[in-house]
Amino acid sequence: MRFREASPFTAGRRSLGPHSTYFVLGSYEPPFKYRLDEALDVLNHRHDAYAYLLATQPDLNVSNDVPDLKVKFFLHALYADAIPLILEHDTGGAVAEFGRVERPTLLDRTYLFPRALEERYDDESRFTTRDAVCARAVELAYHADNLDERLAALAEHARDHGLDISTQDLDSYLDSELDGRTPSYSGVITDSLAHLDSLNQCFSWTRTTELEKQLSHVP
Repeated sequence: MRFREASPFTAGRRSLGPHSTYFVLGSYEPPFKYRLDEALDVLNHRHDAYAYLLATQPDLNVSNDVPDLKVKFFLHALYADAIPLILEHDTGGAVAEFGRVERPTLLDRTYLFPRALEERYDDESRFTTRDAVCARAVELAYHADNLDERLAALAEHARDHGLDISTQDLDSYLDSELDGRTPSYSGVITDSLAHLDSLNQCFSWTRTTELEKQLSHVP
């Protein structure tokens, strides 16, 4: 387990045992939950690691006057060694969790993984494999104003390189990946993402394989 300068919180975490604990946050809705499961699998393959979701932990036995889910969240956040948060859109519980982990006590252990925050590939001559074309479609869904036109051009480019991909194929792929959402990040979210990026705690990804590699930044 990693040792830090003593504090009330690190002392408490050490009492949990010789594990590095990873409190993984993100959307529980399908298909986004799939990415949380992938993150758990990657982190739990580390030596003496325990990665988990809030939903799998026992509920608190407290008075009805106490916001038990909120208290449960902060207990786990305070005692975890690191808090990876996987973000794919700006609605739902994951955004509320993002607001909570920005607090100073938790910020230094928070590692954010927003999907397609950066548009990395603007040279479509590179997209000569099905995986690359699908990854580009995700980026366009986050960044292109004229999405239908860009997807049509991408599909045509793929066919020019011998790939049997139609615009309908790309639409179906995006629907399965994004559950029919038009993905976006609000200005409030992007401002916070920039802050985490300046702290070297924000790592963009597009495909699940990229997310798995980016999780190596979690100490």
